[in-house]
Amino acid sequence: MTLSRSKLLTALFVAAAAAVVVLLWPKDAQTSAEELIRQKVIKMARAAEKRDLGYVMDQVSERFTFEGGGKRDLHQLLAAQVLRGNWLRVFVVDLAATATSPTTATFSGKFIFGRSKATTLKELTKESEVSSYLIETKLEKERDDWKFISARYRPIDPAEFL
Repeated sequence: MTLSRSKLLTALFVAAAAAVVVLLWPKDAQTSAEELIRQKVIKMARAAEKRDLGYVMDQVSERFTFEGGGKRDLHQLLAAQVLRGNWLRVFVVDLAATATSPTTATFSGKFIFGRSKATTLKELTKESEVSSYLIETKLEKERDDWKFISARYRPIDPAEFL
């Protein structure tokens, strides 16, 4: 009886130790490429709300292309979207990221840009403007970080978010 009791206690101790290791294992080591890309896009949206184009553009490769040109043209397009108005909110939905290889990935998402020149809450409903887009991109790993290398976008009706 003592022998089987000690074996039981040993087994319970090993199981408890294994559970502690699994629970305390660093989460970053287990984060998928898809999750890293989704997190990057959300951080970029929050940076845009703070009008931090520097952070947004740091996520874009020097090789970036889209139908409007290259990285410099993207900067101008984003500045026009982000810097006008006193208030900006970026809503991101339907995020889909797919790693196509260890160093390449695709992303698509729907974005609503809400902005206003209002300086008071009362003016907000009268002075607001909303635009929405479907954005599809390709990413590549550059120095162990995902960078956007190309993009396509098209305006969409805000009703597509419902």
